[in-house]
Amino acid sequence: MREKELQLTAVKAMLTIPDEKSGKKPAVLIISGSGPVDYNGNTKKFASNVYRDLAAVFTEMGYVTLRYDKRNLDAFYKTTLTDLIQDAKEAFHALQNQPEVDDKQLFIAGHSEGAMIATIIAEELHATGLILLAGAGQNLIEATEYQRERVYKEISAQGGFKGWLFQKLKVIEKDRQKADNLFKRFKEAKEDVVRVQLVRMNAAWWREHMMVNMHHYYEKLSIPILAITGSKDVQADPNALQVLKPYPTIETVIIKDMNHVLKIQTEEPSMMKLMKQYKQTFSQPIAPELCDVMGSWLTKQIQGRKSHE
Repeated sequence: MREKELQLTAVKAMLTIPDEKSGKKPAVLIISGSGPVDYNGNTKKFASNVYRDLAAVFTEMGYVTLRYDKRNLDAFYKTTLTDLIQDAKEAFHALQNQPEVDDKQLFIAGHSEGAMIATIIAEELHATGLILLAGAGQNLIEATEYQRERVYKEISAQGGFKGWLFQKLKVIEKDRQKADNLFKRFKEAKEDVVRVQLVRMNAAWWREHMMVNMHHYYEKLSIPILAITGSKDVQADPNALQVLKPYPTIETVIIKDMNHVLKIQTEEPSMMKLMKQYKQTFSQPIAPELCDVMGSWLTKQIQGRKSHE
């Protein structure tokens, strides 16, 4: 595998190329999830390397890949959904123009928010197909509500003095009201960035996501789509894949015991222990079943296209 760093307009990107040098190869653009992550999937607080590992999986299968940084890593509160969409489109074209790439076989693999962005841009870019990882069937607001309800369920299950205290202080009721007030403020704000208890928050990004109806895009897409979520994902609801059943070109798969960072997790998932649990799985490989499912699906799409040529 060879790697080459590229400079796009606003972000850096990493190209990975299989060692075999003969002929043009199919390619996969990797679009990352939310937050200030670099092209490997790392932030200042943790190093998951999930996109580095995902790129290696695709490259080993024989695909050229491109992954890229999020814009404004040091001031991510300035980055809007429009910015993210623009960067994804530019990255797609950069990959498409690489001499090693067969531009008739160019897939997009989006993770979490990246799955939503991939769905939004796919028709305009004439992508060959989509792999939606841990982010299909919901928009970001719905995914956030799912996460919040998981937290409330865990709080309600607390026993002993801690459980009594949570009930006495009406923690869940107060948090629901706080969340409602915050989203109302984002929606009504004229500014792109608002301060909440001295913390700068990206109101523009939230407002843009509030306007997104994912079904509007699912209905327009006729390309093959593979939507995958893990059974132990507490950030993207695996049951949300059910709403995709009516779409004939979308295949859905739930990977047993896979968490949101695409690793196998033996422990029961917990929103209240989220980062601790993730860090325990960072050294593991990408879930083997996920790799098998993606590899088989990609091969089927390429063979199907060749049979129609």
